[in-house]
Amino acid sequence: MYKSLLETTNNTRALSGKIWRTDAVNELSAADKLMLMEKGLTEFIDMRTDDEVKKRPCAMEGESDFTYHHLPISEGAAPPSTLEGVPLSYMRIAQAKNIAAVFHAIADASDGVLFGCTAGKDRTGVVSAVLQLLRGDDDVTIINGYVISREYNKKRLEEYLASHPEADREVVLANEKSMEKFLGLFREKFGTAENYLHTLGLSEQEIQILRDKMTV
Repeated sequence: MYKSLLETTNNTRALSGKIWRTDAVNELSAADKLMLMEKGLTEFIDMRTDDEVKKRPCAMEGESDFTYHHLPISEGAAPPSTLEGVPLSYMRIAQAKNIAAVFHAIADASDGVLFGCTAGKDRTGVVSAVLQLLRGDDDVTIINGYVISREYNKKRLEEYLASHPEADREVVLANEKSMEKFLGLFREKFGTAENYLHTLGLSEQEIQILRDKMTV
């Protein structure tokens, strides 16, 4: 039931026809490449850290048919120690040094764009939530889109928990309370997605482009 849109990833999903979210793209099959090209999803934004990319390089880097943007965000690369810390870490992601560049790159992409991190859950979840708020999605829809990562990433997360017995299961899994509290904190600080994007330096034209790409 929970099948990634790419056969070589675990958690690739469409936010719209022109914006997809994903976990790390460490391999790229011929079928995946063809599908992405046919759908015009030829730009990839990799939010993993330098160390993450060094350990597992992105398959799209160096591909002549794709434009690869490495915009590392260290916030969210490792899980917080407590469940209460997750929404706070998401606020740090929302204010990370490279987060403005991520939204600029999505807006400036000539056609469709794919963005992601290691699991496609935390850094990717924050960017997805902002884009969904911009589109006008309600909180239930946004939270459901976040929580479903636990199903797509089930095998990977179980392996992580097995090798990190000290980790809090509720922190590692996508817990609905984490996104719910993040949305509350986000609104307290920024009000709306439009206000937030303006604080990042996006122009009204870029914001409209993001809206348009989210409704295709």
